[in-house]
Amino acid sequence: MTRPTSPWIPVGIDGIAAHLGVSENTVVTWRRRSAKEWVNVTKFPEPEGKISGRDWWWLADILEWAKETGRLKS
Repeated sequence: MTRPTSPWIPVGIDGIAAHLGVSENTVVTWRRRSAKEWVNVTKFPEPEGKISGRDWWWLADILEWAKETGRLKS
């Protein structure tokens, strides 16, 4: 079985926070805010699945979203 290579690696909220240099609460807030239909922001990516009941995403998708929204620190 081949494993995905960076940036195609699975991450949870803690991994997203670590890669973007923010707190886990900030990531949760981004998700909640972008889920509201009346808020005009670029939607946070949908999770790719669940591991042990927790959502996960591909890091590449998160980095692309962060770059598009100005949240990716240089």
